[in-house]
Amino acid sequence: MSFLVSKISRKKLDALVSEYGTDKLVLEIGSKGEPSYTKFFPNRIGVDVMGGAGVDVVASVYKLPFENDSFDLVLCLSVLEHLEKPLEAIFEIRRVVKIGGKVIVSTPFLFPIHDAPGDYWRFTKFGLQKIFSSGWQIEKLCAETSVQETFAVLLQRLGYQTKMKFNRFSKFFIFLLARLIEKMPNMIKVSFGDIRKSQKEPEAFTSAFFLVAKKI
Repeated sequence: MSFLVSKISRKKLDALVSEYGTDKLVLEIGSKGEPSYTKFFPNRIGVDVMGGAGVDVVASVYKLPFENDSFDLVLCLSVLEHLEKPLEAIFEIRRVVKIGGKVIVSTPFLFPIHDAPGDYWRFTKFGLQKIFSSGWQIEKLCAETSVQETFAVLLQRLGYQTKMKFNRFSKFFIFLLARLIEKMPNMIKVSFGDIRKSQKEPEAFTSAFFLVAKKI
């Protein structure tokens, strides 16, 4: 079944992150465990509140042990939703980024609770625009998945995060259905940001948002 369960959301995120590969000094927040982005960022320092694989420095994101303007790039991937005080973390990240340096953020939107109970927040793209409206210039803010890919991601998570009747058979069907939906031709002509269909919103249905912002 392994060929069915490769994570759609991770594949999409890796493709977006790879565009910003650099040999400059990079800080990765929440770096414990897989995946490692060293293939894109060979001069990467990993920080996490707990030691382990991928962690070079054990520290809190609210008090990073680095000088001001130390890094050319900071990665904050699938982390903001797990922080009790995300605004404080962003302020501290900005401190250690050089002027003109960047932060790359990925954070879920239409996505189930994960790593419970330490999963606190979901951000719309409008919320991210507000959060990065002061001291940052947003260079990219986009959906990570299409409507159909989002439904495929949710089906995969249903398979990962549940026990079902006839579990093995049911999971095979769930993962197969996710793959089929992912590969289907796009069926959505227009999506809207409200039920009255008064405003088009092509990113209303996404599993996560991807943001790149430059420190100004």
